[in-house]
Amino acid sequence: MEEKINPTELELNEFIHIINEISGIDLNEKRNILALKLSKFVLGTQSKTFAEFLSKLKINRQLKQDTLDFVTIGETYFLRELAQLKEIIFYIKSLEKHVNILSAPCSSGEEVYSMAILAAQNFIKDLTITGIDINSNVIEKAKIGQYQGRTLHRLSENEKRRFFNNTQEIFTINKQELCRCNFELCNVFEDKFLRLNKFDIIVSRNMIIYFDYDSKIKLMERFYKILSDRGRLYIGNADLVPENPFFRKVFSSHGTYYEKI
Repeated sequence: MEEKINPTELELNEFIHIINEISGIDLNEKRNILALKLSKFVLGTQSKTFAEFLSKLKINRQLKQDTLDFVTIGETYFLRELAQLKEIIFYIKSLEKHVNILSAPCSSGEEVYSMAILAAQNFIKDLTITGIDINSNVIEKAKIGQYQGRTLHRLSENEKRRFFNNTQEIFTINKQELCRCNFELCNVFEDKFLRLNKFDIIVSRNMIIYFDYDSKIKLMERFYKILSDRGRLYIGNADLVPENPFFRKVFSSHGTYYEKI
């Protein structure tokens, strides 16, 4: 019979609380799925009980990272929410200067490279895009820039030929065709985040939706600190930003965005 380590209700609550403290992510709505999936993961950490696992999680930096990797596996693809990406490119063209963009979270790089592809198609080269994510596995994948299957389904054959090198159904990003794209492992609630740079544009899509209210407000304050004075914050269609003292929502003919108050 397969060995299992199932958390008690109190232990599951503590686990959810620890993840929320580290990352801002609220896992309460996923608690039933979590309870089923956690046993195998915890066994892999050489813990004999869930209580032992929680004790390790509080002090072991690598275990914290492994656990964040476990709970933050998301699906993405090239040219996702394309209309908004086109609005961002339109705004970049209007600035007529070097532009720094932050993609947070960047997952496995599809959003960063999508913006870089659209920029190249619009003859924009004076651009640096920095992608950050809390998941170390997706950051390594983004740096390598190799993709296959469904994630490419929105790209035309012409785009695949121009911006990728293709070997046996594996498409590798042709970085020479694109602006500078950087990727870093970074938690938006760590000090490192505030030292990244000043950005003209922050793109944060499909992350805020997973945060509780306090974490959303804290995130807005941190975005405020690293966004340039005339910068813009773009969020995903499913994301909701609560009223806050840092940003106001702007409605324009080219879509909605947030600007600093």
